[in-house]
Amino acid sequence: MCGICGYMQKEKITENNTILSMKESILKRGNSDNNIYINENIALGHARLSIIDIKNGKQPMEKTINNTKYTIVYNGELYNTNVLRNILISRGYEFQTESDTEVLLLLYVEFKEKMLKFINGIFAFAIYDSSNNSLFLAKDRLGIKPLFYSIFEDKFIFSSEIKGILASKYIKPVVTKENLIELLSLGPAHSPGKTYFKDIYELKAGHYAIYKDGSLDIIKYWDLIEKKMIDSDDEIIDNVKYLVTDSTKRQLVSDVGVASMLSGGLDSSIVTKIATDNIYNLHTYSINYENNDEDFVANSYQQTKDSDFVKVMTKYLNTTHKNIIVSDKDLFDNLYESVIARDMPGMADVDSSMYVFCREIVKNNEKVILSGECSDEIFGGYPWFYKEHLKNTEGFPWALSENLRESLIKPDILENGQITEYIKDVKHNTLKTISHISQDPFENEFKEINYLTIKFFMNTLIERTDRMSMSNSLEVRVPYADHRIFEYVYNVDAKLKLGLRNNNSTICEKYILKQAFKNDIPTDITNRKKSPFPKTYSKKYLQMLEEKLIEILNNPKSRIHEILNTKYIKKLIETHGLELKENLFGQLMTYPQTLAFIIQIDFWLTTYNIEIAF
Repeated sequence: MCGICGYMQKEKITENNTILSMKESILKRGNSDNNIYINENIALGHARLSIIDIKNGKQPMEKTINNTKYTIVYNGELYNTNVLRNILISRGYEFQTESDTEVLLLLYVEFKEKMLKFINGIFAFAIYDSSNNSLFLAKDRLGIKPLFYSIFEDKFIFSSEIKGILASKYIKPVVTKENLIELLSLGPAHSPGKTYFKDIYELKAGHYAIYKDGSLDIIKYWDLIEKKMIDSDDEIIDNVKYLVTDSTKRQLVSDVGVASMLSGGLDSSIVTKIATDNIYNLHTYSINYENNDEDFVANSYQQTKDSDFVKVMTKYLNTTHKNIIVSDKDLFDNLYESVIARDMPGMADVDSSMYVFCREIVKNNEKVILSGECSDEIFGGYPWFYKEHLKNTEGFPWALSENLRESLIKPDILENGQITEYIKDVKHNTLKTISHISQDPFENEFKEINYLTIKFFMNTLIERTDRMSMSNSLEVRVPYADHRIFEYVYNVDAKLKLGLRNNNSTICEKYILKQAFKNDIPTDITNRKKSPFPKTYSKKYLQMLEEKLIEILNNPKSRIHEILNTKYIKKLIETHGLELKENLFGQLMTYPQTLAFIIQIDFWLTTYNIEIAF
């Protein structure tokens, strides 16, 4: 995993300060090596985290074939490198390294944009092609790796992170009314392709782009498409087991050690079990919070503590385990670091806890770790897949917070109901891209929620994991985010996903995944109700948030006075959240996280010196 950046312009580039500044801004993504490349009108930068072919995989990597120069900067991992290398060898290509970077570059030389259909992996890359003076950029099918871009006059600018684009100095940090609506309507999520900054965009998942002659063309090469499922229920369960196992085993390939995040939930337990079958003395890591076992209060979303089930799995698998405890102070202090990592206000302490978790994992000399993320989104693990009051909302089912969001905005900036209408429009426009083949309303409704969850909710979690881990130079691999799994399971009958076969009326979340691995992990794990990423229940932490936000509100120079309804926020604090009737972002962001999100917004506006342009 790495960080990439660059820019292309009409005129010859005569200085290297710009690309050096861009590269320096993303060095945390790769602390192993960093380099730049300048040739006529193209400048490329790379920060490398060495995982495969540590000695020879330097970037930017250049090849000259038939008098044409091809140069690549690449962030990601290919999980079918050997297959692709053999295809290219059969076509006459020779290799100087064992790196997947060289495979990717030669794959472009041979197949151009058609190369993408061959790849299994997570990636964001840019390739300069001197034959037609063009830049080819692509992002993996599920959008696991980031790629941002902007256009300024005759310049096309790109980077793994927004800070890389801002470091070019060509693009200023500006927030328009449209950006503000996006932030306060959907935040911490955002529409695919959009950011909270003016003129800064993100290449969407499953898309590639070609910049040539001052023009940018963006093309979708992949999306989830409905197809008729012809396999029997038993065949589906067998195929799911094969796909998950195969994906996990592919992602164990590394020239450095591979560890595993282990929460005691179904998803991470399955991945960890497969890893222990293939790695001797696997290192595993879990997260908890200061005094959390004592402060824990069960609720409908989180009925059990992770720590109890982590013990079950570590004993069962005999892993070398470390439980990382996040203190209240660390959780609070890193609210700011997590904004810098994401370049935008994010998931509050859900982000900062992941930041601390990854930082401590790296202190144990780990560079690669497996995660169970991206399973719930495709296997039906969230309550909004089946709870009627969540399914039937006009907004997004994980954020029934239209009234709260309307209340947070400063009066007179927007018209009444504008945020609510924006949410409805974004949802409606996203669903227009789906073409149903089923006549079953239940099936179609499930598919729509499934699609929305992947495009918005999963993307928010993916961003969190990538930015928090890469800011600590840690590569997180996500075996469930294999496009083969998503293509296949997306078309499994909804009732089978929910365990509603054979006159069974009791919902079973992630039924097919549980059935596939029921003989491989303890029944305590398969019977455990879905539990989200753990949060703190500390009253001390909440007090820290309230005190900090009061300090911000009492400072007339605080930036949030420009956009937020500070009287409403004060009232929330005075009643310690009793006035709060909605959660900002489902159970992940309740009263404490709402306060922390507002603190992050103030820090973001100030630290990034953002101009409010309306």
